[in-house]
Amino acid sequence: MKLLAIVFSVTLAGALFSGCHTTAGTSVVLNHDTGSSLVCEGNTRLHNNLAVTGVTYDKVPNGLNRVNFQLASLVQRDQHLQYRIAWFNSEGMEIDAETRTYRPLLIHGLDSVTVTGVANSPSAVTSRLRVREERSLPY
Repeated sequence: MKLLAIVFSVTLAGALFSGCHTTAGTSVVLNHDTGSSLVCEGNTRLHNNLAVTGVTYDKVPNGLNRVNFQLASLVQRDQHLQYRIAWFNSEGMEIDAETRTYRPLLIHGLDSVTVTGVANSPSAVTSRLRVREERSLPY
């Protein structure tokens, strides 16, 4: 657990000094060409409840990029979250944004999960994981 805190702190420090800005939730940006990753925090409550413990990537048999994000709960209660993996081309434009919706994500207390995404285009070179708290629907 101590190693997890150190890895997350180092990654977070890199994000703070790199000028990464986001307004809600947690974002992890991964460049598939260089292998670099960046954690962006925009929700302090989520930051205290969730850690990104690893990011791996490879290619699927048809040549498209695939990414795996390992997330760990830092609290004892269940967390009802939503996540979305967005893909970007080399110019930084999001590819097919309207088809990528948020998906439900349940993480049990002090458990870890892996979320996986496959690019929807061969031109996708960068991915971004966005995680936010589940929003209640108004009745």
